[in-house]
Amino acid sequence: MKFSFERAARGKRPWVFSKITGAEAFINGAGPGEITGIRARDDRTVEIRLDRPFAPFLFLMAYDAASVVPREETERLGAAFATHPVGTGAFRLKEWRRDDRLVLEAAPEHFRGAPGVERAVFRIIPAEITRFNDYKAGNLDVTDIPTGHCRAVKADSALRSQVAVWPTLGTHAVRFNMEKPPFDDRRIRLAVAHAIDPRGVVQGLLEGCVIAGQGILPPALPGYNPKVRGPGFDRDKARALLAEAGFPGGRGLGPITFNFNTGDLNQRIAELLQAQLREVGITLELRRLDWAAHLKVVDAGAITMFRQGWIADYPDPENFLTVLFHSRNVGAAGNTSRYRNPELDRLLDRADGMAAGAARMKLYQEAEQRLLDEGAWITLYHYASRALIRPGVKGLERSPLSTAPEFLAPLRKVRVE
Repeated sequence: MKFSFERAARGKRPWVFSKITGAEAFINGAGPGEITGIRARDDRTVEIRLDRPFAPFLFLMAYDAASVVPREETERLGAAFATHPVGTGAFRLKEWRRDDRLVLEAAPEHFRGAPGVERAVFRIIPAEITRFNDYKAGNLDVTDIPTGHCRAVKADSALRSQVAVWPTLGTHAVRFNMEKPPFDDRRIRLAVAHAIDPRGVVQGLLEGCVIAGQGILPPALPGYNPKVRGPGFDRDKARALLAEAGFPGGRGLGPITFNFNTGDLNQRIAELLQAQLREVGITLELRRLDWAAHLKVVDAGAITMFRQGWIADYPDPENFLTVLFHSRNVGAAGNTSRYRNPELDRLLDRADGMAAGAARMKLYQEAEQRLLDEGAWITLYHYASRALIRPGVKGLERSPLSTAPEFLAPLRKVRVE
Protein backbone atom coordinates (compact mmCIF):
# COMPACT_ATOMS: atom_id res chain seq x y z
CA MET A 1 0.00 0.00 0.00
CA LYS A 2 2.82 2.42 0.83
CA PHE A 3 4.48 1.57 -2.47
CA SER A 4 1.20 2.05 -4.38
CA PHE A 5 0.49 5.44 -2.85
CA GLU A 6 4.01 6.73 -3.44
CA ARG A 7 3.92 5.43 -7.01
CA ALA A 8 0.59 7.16 -7.67
CA ALA A 9 1.73 10.39 -5.99
CA ARG A 10 4.34 10.69 -8.77
CA GLY A 11 1.57 10.39 -11.36
CA LYS A 12 -1.15 12.66 -12.74
CA ARG A 13 -3.24 12.98 -9.55
CA PRO A 14 -0.84 13.78 -6.72
CA TRP A 15 -3.54 15.91 -5.04
CA VAL A 16 -5.22 12.70 -3.84
CA PHE A 17 -2.34 12.22 -1.39
CA SER A 18 -1.44 15.83 -0.63
CA LYS A 19 -3.12 15.85 2.80
CA ILE A 20 -0.78 13.13 4.10
CA THR A 21 2.17 14.29 6.20
CA GLY A 22 5.27 14.58 4.04
CA ALA A 23 3.38 14.16 0.76
CA GLU A 24 3.90 17.70 -0.53
CA ALA A 25 7.67 17.42 -0.08
CA PHE A 26 7.67 14.00 -1.76
CA ILE A 27 5.56 15.24 -4.69
CA ASN A 28 7.88 18.22 -5.17
CA GLY A 29 11.00 16.03 -5.09
CA ALA A 30 12.22 17.23 -1.71
CA GLY A 31 12.63 15.51 1.64
CA PRO A 32 13.71 11.94 2.41
CA GLY A 33 12.36 10.28 -0.76
CA GLU A 34 9.25 8.82 0.85
CA ILE A 35 5.90 9.98 2.17
CA THR A 36 6.74 10.05 5.84
CA GLY A 37 3.10 10.02 6.93
CA ILE A 38 2.60 6.50 5.54
CA ARG A 39 4.06 3.77 7.74
CA ALA A 40 3.72 0.02 7.28
CA ARG A 41 3.39 -1.25 10.85
CA ASP A 42 3.35 -4.90 9.76
CA ASP A 43 2.37 -6.99 6.73
CA ARG A 44 -1.34 -6.25 7.22
CA THR A 45 -1.44 -2.83 8.87
CA VAL A 46 -0.64 0.59 7.47
CA GLU A 47 -0.76 3.83 9.44
CA ILE A 48 -1.50 7.13 7.68
CA ARG A 49 -0.95 10.47 9.37
CA LEU A 50 -2.39 13.74 8.04
CA ASP A 51 -1.01 17.26 8.32
CA ARG A 52 -4.36 18.41 9.70
CA PRO A 53 -7.89 17.02 10.11
CA PHE A 54 -9.63 16.52 6.78
CA ALA A 55 -13.14 15.05 6.87
CA PRO A 56 -13.31 13.68 3.28
CA PHE A 57 -10.02 11.76 3.54
CA LEU A 58 -11.66 8.31 3.38
CA PHE A 59 -13.28 9.32 0.09
CA LEU A 60 -9.80 10.06 -1.26
CA MET A 61 -8.72 6.57 -0.25
CA ALA A 62 -11.57 5.16 -2.35
CA TYR A 63 -10.56 7.22 -5.41
CA ASP A 64 -9.14 5.26 -8.33
CA ALA A 65 -5.70 6.86 -8.03
CA ALA A 66 -5.42 5.31 -4.56
CA SER A 67 -5.90 1.76 -5.85
CA VAL A 68 -3.39 -0.72 -4.47
CA VAL A 69 -1.30 -2.49 -7.12
CA PRO A 70 1.16 -5.42 -6.88
CA ARG A 71 4.67 -4.04 -6.70
CA GLU A 72 6.28 -7.04 -8.38
CA GLU A 73 4.03 -6.73 -11.45
CA THR A 74 4.46 -2.98 -11.88
CA GLU A 75 8.23 -3.36 -11.65
CA ARG A 76 8.26 -6.33 -14.01
CA LEU A 77 6.02 -4.76 -16.67
CA GLY A 78 6.92 -1.09 -16.33
CA ALA A 79 4.77 1.06 -18.65
CA ALA A 80 3.11 -2.09 -20.02
CA PHE A 81 1.30 -2.50 -16.69
CA ALA A 82 -1.26 0.00 -18.05
CA THR A 83 -2.44 -2.57 -20.59
CA HIS A 84 -1.91 -5.63 -18.36
CA PRO A 85 -3.62 -4.56 -15.12
CA VAL A 86 -3.75 -6.78 -12.06
CA GLY A 87 -6.48 -6.08 -9.53
CA THR A 88 -8.96 -7.70 -7.16
CA GLY A 89 -12.13 -7.22 -9.21
CA ALA A 90 -14.50 -9.83 -10.54
CA PHE A 91 -13.33 -9.38 -14.15
CA ARG A 92 -10.05 -9.62 -16.06
CA LEU A 93 -9.02 -7.59 -19.09
CA LYS A 94 -9.42 -9.91 -22.07
CA GLU A 95 -8.98 -7.53 -24.99
CA TRP A 96 -8.36 -3.83 -25.59
CA ARG A 97 -8.59 -2.49 -29.13
CA ARG A 98 -7.90 1.21 -28.77
CA ASP A 99 -10.66 3.48 -30.04
CA ASP A 100 -12.82 0.41 -30.74
CA ARG A 101 -13.61 -1.81 -27.76
CA LEU A 102 -12.58 -3.10 -24.36
CA VAL A 103 -13.56 -6.63 -23.35
CA LEU A 104 -13.66 -7.94 -19.78
CA GLU A 105 -14.03 -11.63 -18.94
CA ALA A 106 -15.33 -13.06 -15.69
CA ALA A 107 -12.98 -14.34 -13.01
CA PRO A 108 -14.96 -17.38 -11.79
CA GLU A 109 -12.59 -17.91 -8.86
CA HIS A 110 -13.26 -14.42 -7.46
CA PHE A 111 -13.31 -14.42 -3.66
CA ARG A 112 -16.87 -13.04 -3.62
CA GLY A 113 -18.10 -15.54 -6.16
CA ALA A 114 -18.33 -15.50 -9.94
CA PRO A 115 -20.02 -12.44 -11.48
CA GLY A 116 -23.45 -12.66 -13.09
CA VAL A 117 -22.23 -12.35 -16.69
CA GLU A 118 -19.38 -14.13 -18.45
CA ARG A 119 -18.09 -11.02 -20.17
CA ALA A 120 -18.69 -7.29 -20.54
CA VAL A 121 -17.91 -5.40 -23.74
CA PHE A 122 -17.42 -1.63 -23.79
CA ARG A 123 -17.77 -0.29 -27.34
CA ILE A 124 -16.01 2.99 -28.16
CA ILE A 125 -18.52 4.95 -30.28
CA PRO A 126 -17.83 8.71 -30.15
CA ALA A 127 -21.03 9.90 -31.88
CA GLU A 128 -24.01 9.75 -29.52
CA ILE A 129 -26.54 9.35 -32.34
CA THR A 130 -24.59 6.34 -33.64
CA ARG A 131 -24.72 4.79 -30.17
CA PHE A 132 -28.46 5.44 -30.07
CA ASN A 133 -29.05 3.81 -33.46
CA ASP A 134 -26.93 0.81 -32.47
CA TYR A 135 -29.05 0.40 -29.36
CA LYS A 136 -32.29 0.51 -31.36
CA ALA A 137 -30.81 -2.07 -33.75
CA GLY A 138 -30.20 -4.42 -30.82
CA ASN A 139 -26.40 -4.16 -30.91
CA LEU A 140 -26.06 -2.62 -27.43
CA ASP A 141 -27.62 -3.48 -24.08
CA VAL A 142 -27.00 -0.07 -22.52
CA THR A 143 -26.33 3.41 -23.91
CA ASP A 144 -27.01 7.07 -23.22
CA ILE A 145 -29.85 9.18 -24.64
CA PRO A 146 -28.60 11.71 -27.20
CA THR A 147 -28.95 15.41 -26.47
CA GLY A 148 -32.24 16.66 -27.88
CA HIS A 149 -33.85 13.21 -28.04
CA CYS A 150 -35.02 12.86 -24.44
CA ARG A 151 -38.61 13.97 -25.06
CA ALA A 152 -38.97 11.79 -28.15
CA VAL A 153 -37.56 8.73 -26.39
CA LYS A 154 -39.92 9.19 -23.44
CA ALA A 155 -42.83 9.42 -25.88
CA ASP A 156 -41.78 6.28 -27.77
CA SER A 157 -43.96 3.38 -26.58
CA ALA A 158 -41.21 0.88 -27.37
CA LEU A 159 -38.48 2.76 -25.50
CA ARG A 160 -40.08 4.69 -22.63
CA SER A 161 -39.97 1.74 -20.20
CA GLN A 162 -36.22 1.41 -20.85
CA VAL A 163 -35.40 5.02 -19.88
CA ALA A 164 -33.41 5.65 -16.70
CA VAL A 165 -32.61 9.17 -15.47
CA TRP A 166 -30.77 9.85 -12.22
CA PRO A 167 -28.82 12.75 -10.66
CA THR A 168 -25.03 12.86 -10.70
CA LEU A 169 -22.45 14.99 -8.90
CA GLY A 170 -22.10 17.74 -11.49
CA THR A 171 -23.22 21.26 -12.35
CA HIS A 172 -23.06 23.28 -15.59
CA ALA A 173 -22.37 26.94 -14.89
CA VAL A 174 -21.43 30.36 -16.17
CA ARG A 175 -18.37 31.76 -14.42
CA PHE A 176 -16.63 35.13 -14.33
CA ASN A 177 -13.03 36.23 -13.90
CA MET A 178 -13.61 38.46 -10.88
CA GLU A 179 -10.21 40.13 -11.19
CA LYS A 180 -11.00 41.71 -14.58
CA PRO A 181 -13.47 44.45 -15.53
CA PRO A 182 -16.40 44.46 -15.83
CA PHE A 183 -16.84 41.47 -13.55
CA ASP A 184 -14.80 42.90 -10.71
CA ASP A 185 -18.05 44.83 -10.09
CA ARG A 186 -20.63 42.77 -8.20
CA ARG A 187 -23.47 44.74 -9.80
CA ILE A 188 -22.46 43.63 -13.30
CA ARG A 189 -22.18 40.00 -12.21
CA LEU A 190 -25.64 40.13 -10.67
CA ALA A 191 -27.07 41.94 -13.70
CA VAL A 192 -25.90 39.08 -15.92
CA ALA A 193 -27.29 36.54 -13.46
CA HIS A 194 -30.70 38.25 -13.41
CA ALA A 195 -30.75 38.40 -17.23
CA ILE A 196 -30.28 34.64 -17.67
CA ASP A 197 -33.28 32.32 -17.55
CA PRO A 198 -31.96 28.75 -17.09
CA ARG A 199 -35.38 27.35 -17.99
CA GLY A 200 -34.53 27.97 -21.63
CA VAL A 201 -31.68 25.48 -21.27
CA VAL A 202 -33.38 22.98 -18.96
CA GLN A 203 -36.81 22.78 -20.62
CA GLY A 204 -35.85 23.97 -24.09
CA LEU A 205 -32.49 22.62 -25.17
CA LEU A 206 -32.35 19.66 -22.78
CA GLU A 207 -36.06 18.82 -22.75
CA GLY A 208 -36.29 18.48 -18.98
CA CYS A 209 -33.79 15.63 -18.79
CA VAL A 210 -31.47 17.53 -16.45
CA ILE A 211 -32.14 19.09 -13.06
CA ALA A 212 -32.94 22.77 -12.67
CA GLY A 213 -31.06 24.39 -9.82
CA GLN A 214 -30.56 27.57 -7.87
CA GLY A 215 -27.42 26.70 -5.95
CA ILE A 216 -23.91 25.50 -6.62
CA LEU A 217 -24.12 22.06 -5.01
CA PRO A 218 -26.04 19.40 -6.98
CA PRO A 219 -28.94 17.58 -5.28
CA ALA A 220 -27.09 14.26 -5.06
CA LEU A 221 -24.22 15.79 -3.05
CA PRO A 222 -24.22 15.78 0.77
CA GLY A 223 -24.80 19.33 1.97
CA TYR A 224 -27.28 20.15 -0.79
CA ASN A 225 -29.73 22.78 0.44
CA PRO A 226 -33.05 22.97 -1.47
CA LYS A 227 -33.72 26.36 0.16
CA VAL A 228 -30.60 28.06 -1.21
CA ARG A 229 -31.36 30.84 -3.65
CA GLY A 230 -29.37 32.40 -6.45
CA PRO A 231 -30.17 35.83 -7.89
CA GLY A 232 -32.95 34.42 -10.11
CA PHE A 233 -34.28 35.52 -13.48
CA ASP A 234 -35.51 39.13 -13.34
CA ARG A 235 -34.85 41.43 -16.31
CA ASP A 236 -36.03 44.54 -14.46
CA LYS A 237 -33.44 43.95 -11.73
CA ALA A 238 -30.80 43.33 -14.40
CA ARG A 239 -31.56 46.66 -16.07
CA ALA A 240 -31.60 48.51 -12.73
CA LEU A 241 -28.20 47.09 -11.74
CA LEU A 242 -26.70 48.04 -15.10
CA ALA A 243 -27.95 51.60 -14.65
CA GLU A 244 -26.64 51.73 -11.07
CA ALA A 245 -23.22 50.58 -12.31
CA GLY A 246 -23.17 53.41 -14.88
CA PHE A 247 -24.33 51.49 -17.95
CA PRO A 248 -28.03 52.31 -18.48
CA GLY A 249 -29.48 50.01 -21.11
CA GLY A 250 -26.01 48.48 -21.43
CA ARG A 251 -24.68 51.65 -23.08
CA GLY A 252 -20.95 52.08 -22.58
CA LEU A 253 -20.45 48.54 -21.34
CA GLY A 254 -19.12 47.33 -24.67
CA PRO A 255 -19.28 43.77 -25.97
CA ILE A 256 -18.41 40.95 -23.55
CA THR A 257 -16.70 37.85 -24.89
CA PHE A 258 -18.17 34.54 -23.73
CA ASN A 259 -15.74 31.64 -24.04
CA PHE A 260 -16.86 28.02 -24.33
CA ASN A 261 -15.42 24.73 -25.50
CA THR A 262 -16.53 22.97 -28.67
CA GLY A 263 -19.64 20.85 -28.75
CA ASP A 264 -23.09 21.23 -30.28
CA LEU A 265 -24.84 21.65 -26.93
CA ASN A 266 -22.33 24.21 -25.69
CA GLN A 267 -22.81 26.18 -28.93
CA ARG A 268 -26.59 26.17 -28.54
CA ILE A 269 -26.37 27.22 -24.90
CA ALA A 270 -24.00 30.07 -25.79
CA GLU A 271 -26.39 31.31 -28.49
CA LEU A 272 -29.30 31.18 -26.05
CA LEU A 273 -27.35 33.20 -23.45
CA GLN A 274 -26.42 35.70 -26.15
CA ALA A 275 -30.10 36.22 -27.01
CA GLN A 276 -31.16 36.50 -23.36
CA LEU A 277 -28.50 39.08 -22.47
CA ARG A 278 -29.38 41.11 -25.56
CA GLU A 279 -32.82 41.67 -24.00
CA VAL A 280 -31.27 43.84 -21.25
CA GLY A 281 -28.75 45.61 -23.48
CA ILE A 282 -25.69 43.40 -22.97
CA THR A 283 -23.86 42.38 -26.14
CA LEU A 284 -22.25 38.96 -25.94
CA GLU A 285 -19.64 37.89 -28.47
CA LEU A 286 -19.13 34.13 -28.68
CA ARG A 287 -15.69 32.53 -28.80
CA ARG A 288 -15.44 28.77 -29.25
CA LEU A 289 -12.21 26.88 -28.60
CA ASP A 290 -11.26 23.23 -28.45
CA TRP A 291 -11.10 21.82 -24.93
CA ALA A 292 -7.33 22.12 -24.46
CA ALA A 293 -7.23 25.73 -25.66
CA HIS A 294 -10.31 26.64 -23.61
CA LEU A 295 -8.82 25.15 -20.46
CA LYS A 296 -5.55 26.98 -21.03
CA VAL A 297 -7.11 30.47 -21.21
CA VAL A 298 -9.50 29.71 -18.33
CA ASP A 299 -6.71 28.50 -16.04
CA ALA A 300 -4.49 31.46 -16.96
CA GLY A 301 -7.20 34.01 -16.15
CA ALA A 302 -6.93 35.45 -19.66
CA ILE A 303 -10.70 35.74 -20.22
CA THR A 304 -13.62 37.37 -18.42
CA MET A 305 -16.75 35.21 -18.86
CA PHE A 306 -16.85 31.52 -19.66
CA ARG A 307 -18.69 28.24 -19.57
CA GLN A 308 -17.36 25.66 -17.12
CA GLY A 309 -18.93 22.60 -15.59
CA TRP A 310 -17.75 20.74 -12.53
CA ILE A 311 -18.21 17.12 -11.52
CA ALA A 312 -17.15 16.15 -8.01
CA ASP A 313 -14.41 13.55 -7.72
CA TYR A 314 -15.97 12.31 -4.48
CA PRO A 315 -19.26 13.00 -2.67
CA ASP A 316 -18.34 15.86 -0.37
CA PRO A 317 -19.07 19.63 -0.63
CA GLU A 318 -15.38 20.37 -0.01
CA ASN A 319 -14.73 19.07 -3.52
CA PHE A 320 -17.00 21.78 -4.88
CA LEU A 321 -16.75 24.83 -2.65
CA THR A 322 -13.18 24.67 -1.34
CA VAL A 323 -11.68 23.51 -4.62
CA LEU A 324 -13.59 26.08 -6.69
CA PHE A 325 -13.51 29.15 -4.42
CA HIS A 326 -10.72 29.01 -1.81
CA SER A 327 -8.05 31.61 -2.60
CA ARG A 328 -5.24 29.04 -2.35
CA ASN A 329 -6.76 27.33 -5.39
CA VAL A 330 -6.83 30.36 -7.71
CA GLY A 331 -6.12 29.30 -11.29
CA ALA A 332 -5.61 25.76 -12.55
CA ALA A 333 -6.21 24.23 -9.10
CA GLY A 334 -9.93 24.99 -9.52
CA ASN A 335 -10.70 28.59 -8.56
CA THR A 336 -10.89 29.86 -12.12
CA SER A 337 -13.23 32.65 -10.97
CA ARG A 338 -10.15 33.99 -9.17
CA TYR A 339 -12.38 34.76 -6.20
CA ARG A 340 -10.48 35.88 -3.12
CA ASN A 341 -12.16 36.39 0.24
CA PRO A 342 -10.26 35.76 3.50
CA GLU A 343 -13.52 35.43 5.43
CA LEU A 344 -14.78 32.72 3.10
CA ASP A 345 -11.38 30.99 3.25
CA ARG A 346 -11.63 30.78 7.04
CA LEU A 347 -15.18 29.44 6.84
CA LEU A 348 -14.17 26.72 4.37
CA ASP A 349 -11.06 25.82 6.38
CA ARG A 350 -13.23 25.31 9.45
CA ALA A 351 -15.68 23.11 7.57
CA ASP A 352 -12.95 21.04 5.89
CA GLY A 353 -11.42 20.16 9.26
CA MET A 354 -14.61 19.36 11.14
CA ALA A 355 -15.93 15.89 11.83
CA ALA A 356 -18.73 14.72 9.56
CA GLY A 357 -22.19 15.85 10.59
CA ALA A 358 -24.89 18.48 10.33
CA ALA A 359 -22.78 21.29 11.84
CA ARG A 360 -20.16 20.83 9.12
CA MET A 361 -22.76 20.84 6.34
CA LYS A 362 -24.31 24.02 7.74
CA LEU A 363 -21.00 25.86 7.25
CA TYR A 364 -20.81 24.78 3.61
CA GLN A 365 -24.39 25.91 3.06
CA GLU A 366 -23.50 29.30 4.53
CA ALA A 367 -20.51 29.53 2.20
CA GLU A 368 -22.65 28.56 -0.79
CA GLN A 369 -25.21 31.29 -0.10
CA ARG A 370 -22.45 33.91 0.30
CA LEU A 371 -21.02 32.98 -3.08
CA LEU A 372 -24.40 33.21 -4.77
CA ASP A 373 -25.05 36.59 -3.15
CA GLU A 374 -21.74 37.75 -4.62
CA GLY A 375 -22.74 36.63 -8.10
CA ALA A 376 -19.67 34.41 -8.23
CA TRP A 377 -21.42 31.59 -10.10
CA ILE A 378 -24.54 31.14 -12.24
CA THR A 379 -25.97 27.64 -12.25
CA LEU A 380 -27.59 26.68 -15.55
CA TYR A 381 -28.47 23.13 -14.49
CA HIS A 382 -27.28 20.13 -12.51
CA TYR A 383 -26.15 17.11 -14.49
CA ALA A 384 -28.18 13.95 -14.74
CA SER A 385 -27.34 10.69 -16.46
CA ARG A 386 -29.81 9.68 -19.15
CA ALA A 387 -29.66 6.05 -20.21
CA LEU A 388 -31.48 3.35 -22.10
CA ILE A 389 -31.22 -0.06 -20.43
CA ARG A 390 -32.70 -3.21 -21.92
CA PRO A 391 -35.34 -4.87 -19.72
CA GLY A 392 -33.25 -8.02 -19.35
CA VAL A 393 -30.29 -6.19 -17.81
CA LYS A 394 -30.57 -6.47 -14.03
CA GLY A 395 -28.41 -5.18 -11.18
CA LEU A 396 -26.70 -2.31 -13.03
CA GLU A 397 -25.87 0.27 -10.38
CA ARG A 398 -27.23 3.76 -10.93
CA SER A 399 -25.54 5.88 -8.29
CA PRO A 400 -24.50 9.56 -8.51
CA LEU A 401 -20.96 8.31 -9.17
CA SER A 402 -22.10 6.12 -12.07
CA THR A 403 -22.69 8.01 -15.30
CA ALA A 404 -23.91 7.01 -18.75
CA PRO A 405 -22.67 5.91 -21.17
CA GLU A 406 -19.46 4.82 -19.41
CA PHE A 407 -21.14 3.30 -16.33
CA LEU A 408 -18.10 3.31 -14.10
CA ALA A 409 -19.90 1.03 -11.69
CA PRO A 410 -19.40 -2.42 -10.16
CA LEU A 411 -20.44 -5.07 -12.66
CA ARG A 412 -20.18 -8.12 -10.38
CA LYS A 413 -23.91 -8.15 -9.59
CA VAL A 414 -25.09 -7.46 -13.14
CA ARG A 415 -26.92 -10.26 -14.89
CA VAL A 416 -28.71 -10.54 -18.23
CA GLU A 417 -31.95 -12.48 -18.34
